[in-house]
Amino acid sequence: MGDRLAEIQRALDGFRMEDARELVARELEENPSPSAYYLAAQAALNHGQRVEFLEKALELDPTHQQSLDELADIRRPDKIPPETTPIPASPPPEAPAAPAPAVKLAPLPKRFIAILIDGFIVGIFSFAVLFAAGPFSALNAAMASADLDAVNAAIAQFQSEALPVNLVVSAIYNVVLMTLFNGQTLGKMVFGIRVVKKNGRRISVLDALLRNVLGYMVSQIFLLGYIWAVADGEKQAWHDKMAGTLVVEERRTVKV
Repeated sequence: MGDRLAEIQRALDGFRMEDARELVARELEENPSPSAYYLAAQAALNHGQRVEFLEKALELDPTHQQSLDELADIRRPDKIPPETTPIPASPPPEAPAAPAPAVKLAPLPKRFIAILIDGFIVGIFSFAVLFAAGPFSALNAAMASADLDAVNAAIAQFQSEALPVNLVVSAIYNVVLMTLFNGQTLGKMVFGIRVVKKNGRRISVLDALLRNVLGYMVSQIFLLGYIWAVADGEKQAWHDKMAGTLVVEERRTVKV
């Protein structure tokens, strides 16, 4: 029993939600314990199912602290979805709130700094490629000649060669790391955030290509794609919209 609960927790920690749901279904069929229902709530498909699993955990053990804490947090007035909000005698007009997501969305400041870290790393690799490929030699020679026209021409040539190199290095860096490390780059690892599909599954190579190559190019148009995430209910930038992804915080491992 304990081994399967631990396996479910590992699947949740890795955002392998489909695997977690399959494992939890087997566990509930064979041993419907409070811990199993609590883990089922973590893998729930929607808010209502999440509440139902937590309530079943408390039916089996009214003192199950993790379920008590999470249910109390869910039922805070500011977190109750519109369809379950009690209707007062004279309801004040208010805008409908979106249901609470099954995962915790990563704060935008964390995402921004993670992008800066990744950009710095990509810049270092791009510099190394340019240095090895030779564009720096032509630029240095022009600077040494003190010919202003030659310097300007060398700078223009360097910029024309540096841009595609940076794009290629950025694409390789993001796609390879996100595929190998389940939606994480080095910058995202620093802040404990990762990219997942909206259904909780890990992203594929095609998802990483769409999001981090084509999607980034679209989002960088006057930075509008990034600004969009500030007002978006799911904090999705345009590249997330294109790939159907969310940037979420790592799950905290719970004891079972």
